[in-house]
Amino acid sequence: MLDKNGNLLEVGQDVTVPDPNSNDIYLYSFVGYVNDILEDRGTAIIEDQCSDFFEIEAERLVIRN
Repeated sequence: MLDKNGNLLEVGQDVTVPDPNSNDIYLYSFVGYVNDILEDRGTAIIEDQCSDFFEIEAERLVIRN
């Protein structure tokens, strides 16, 4: 699965999560950790710094270097 810039998204990567849209339950953009990838749904499970988990569309994420 690919991130917003067309890079391969993998478990263990740090990603930037964008500002939430109306369907998201998080409140602000943040840097998180890819905990799982759900290929069939086109989403990734992202863990934030407080150990909360969010399912976010892969094409909205940006891999950090």
